[in-house]
Amino acid sequence: MHEVPKVSIFEALDPHRDLFIAFGGHAGAAGMTLEVDKLPRLTEIFSDYIVGKGIDLTAKSTLFVDEELDLEELTLDTLKSFDRLAPFGMDHKKPVFYIRDFQVESSRTMGAGNSHLKLKIQKGDARFDVVAFGQGHLELEYSQAKNLELVVSLSVNQWNGQTTLQLMVVDARVEGVQLYNIRGKNAPLPQAIPLFSQLEEGEDCPAIVIDRIPDDLADLKAFFQEQSLQAVYFKNELDKAYYLTGYGSRDQYAKLYKTLYQFPEFDIRHKLSQLSDYLKIPQVLLIKMIQIFQELGFVQIENGIMTVNKDAEKNEIASSSIYQDLVQTVKDQELMALGSVQEIYNYLLSDDK
Repeated sequence: MHEVPKVSIFEALDPHRDLFIAFGGHAGAAGMTLEVDKLPRLTEIFSDYIVGKGIDLTAKSTLFVDEELDLEELTLDTLKSFDRLAPFGMDHKKPVFYIRDFQVESSRTMGAGNSHLKLKIQKGDARFDVVAFGQGHLELEYSQAKNLELVVSLSVNQWNGQTTLQLMVVDARVEGVQLYNIRGKNAPLPQAIPLFSQLEEGEDCPAIVIDRIPDDLADLKAFFQEQSLQAVYFKNELDKAYYLTGYGSRDQYAKLYKTLYQFPEFDIRHKLSQLSDYLKIPQVLLIKMIQIFQELGFVQIENGIMTVNKDAEKNEIASSSIYQDLVQTVKDQELMALGSVQEIYNYLLSDDK
């Protein structure tokens, strides 16, 4: 059993040797054999030791780095020079290095169950493979991280007769709010991150998945401006994609009115899809256009039957509040669907409407 930093297993258990069938160890690790029914007592001893020492297991341990490396100056000779310090062990640990200011060119998972991660990173003309064992589930985060910094050890990779320098991840950190684009059709939702659409009012969260975009972004903007988020995953699904249909052209509105004018009555309950096909206007937009006509008094709808008001006053389509809201919705959806995650984030934090 290897020790957790700050907790000396040997020191905690040495006074209780009578609990074990066999026990031994040193400052860095301990081994023991005991009966199963003694496990609750073992747990109690550990708890008492941790409380007595005032150890905070939630606090992150300090990682000491030997040196910062410039990737553009890193070569196999660098590794060979450090190998002269070998052998490495508990009291003479293998050196680890801090690297930053690089770009992640590509990422892929590997190993059984895709449990491990391989990155290709680049700085200037320098390119290296980086392996992160047990980090396959974080491929998205590594590949899209902003201001990613790594602590790595150096190793040699030999494959197909080629020998290359490979970096092994020891630890990683990021600076600033992280914005992740998961708008692709097959991009999965991250696990254990709350969804905006299911969030309870007033609930605080360091990370959020924007799963569905409301027609009115006011609530979403208010949420962003009230929270101190560390990570945002933008899925941005839309119930009705008005940004694909637009808000209707002058010709489309004219053609709709001309068509409806020819019918004393029109049953929109049963013939809406036929009207959509005839006018070549998507049904989701056609419904909005009819609502705009109704608001402006061009048509009346009662019990699903639409009639044209031939004595209606002339009004500009743009004077309709429904039309104005639709124009804003199209603009918002274009940003949410096509804008960069940074553009979306900046807008949600702004006072722009």
